[in-house]
Amino acid sequence: MYLGLSPFDAPATYSLLQYTELVGGVWFPVGGMYRVVTSLAEIAEAHGVRFQYNAPVARIDVDGSRAAGVVLEDGTRLDADLIVANADLPYVYSDLLPDRAAADRLARKQYTSSAIMFYWGVDKVYPQLGVHNVFLADAYRASFDRIFADHTLPDAPSLYIHAPARADASAAPEGRDTLMALVPVGHLDNATAQDWAALKARAREATLRCLASIGAPDVADHLTAEVSFTPRTWESAYNLAKGAAFGLSHNIWQVGYFRPHNRHPRYRNLYFTGSSTHPGTGVPMVLLSARLTTERILKEVGAPSPALRARPIAAA
Repeated sequence: MYLGLSPFDAPATYSLLQYTELVGGVWFPVGGMYRVVTSLAEIAEAHGVRFQYNAPVARIDVDGSRAAGVVLEDGTRLDADLIVANADLPYVYSDLLPDRAAADRLARKQYTSSAIMFYWGVDKVYPQLGVHNVFLADAYRASFDRIFADHTLPDAPSLYIHAPARADASAAPEGRDTLMALVPVGHLDNATAQDWAALKARAREATLRCLASIGAPDVADHLTAEVSFTPRTWESAYNLAKGAAFGLSHNIWQVGYFRPHNRHPRYRNLYFTGSSTHPGTGVPMVLLSARLTTERILKEVGAPSPALRARPIAAA
């Protein structure tokens, strides 16, 4: 499930993930996961990168065998010598490029699960919780069938609760807690009846029951803030195809050479990063994806000239 896969279907190689965690430990970014984003932005800006925020891209303009630039939703056109698309790769093909046949082929591939998320602020500390807390369903295998075959929420879902203040005091004010709950669920499927309001309510009830089972029955009474995500959120806010929180799946035909490559086969100056290209999903792998794409660009295009480095670089 680190990769949004059923452990009963995933290639056995991925069992190495648990080993590496147990032996090597887990890195935690002080200041929260978003500190990774702000740190990268600070490093980029120190090297002259200019970010253009709140500028969603409407399409990528193409000319023959090259991508010529991007057009923003407000109509602004940005010419480009080279484009790196870090949106979910299937979304780039389906919504930003003109080739419908390629987009349709990607839509038929297998996708990872999604997740219903709850972000809670509470006005007390729950010492029953550690940094990482996993609750496993009794009908473990059947629960994965509900996620990956039926594309819905299991009757008794397994779930994960994170209490970051146990490792990082800045994650919550003194005497309070912040909690994040992740409940795996099937991705969006037009062929399946999916009432996300009802499924979210049921996931919330299951999370509160799990907390009550370890001696924290009053979490709902102490909530001071609540934000929730469903697969619809992943699709609408983050352009993740089918609301699949982990991108394209990692079955044997969608890894390595068979996974969508990090350069477009026709538009040779259009590159990709993210979970749906090489090497795969998860924050470490996505950061590695950016490095691999950068190394490929430097190898194929070369380092930018001083004149090119002086030009503004826009990221949307």
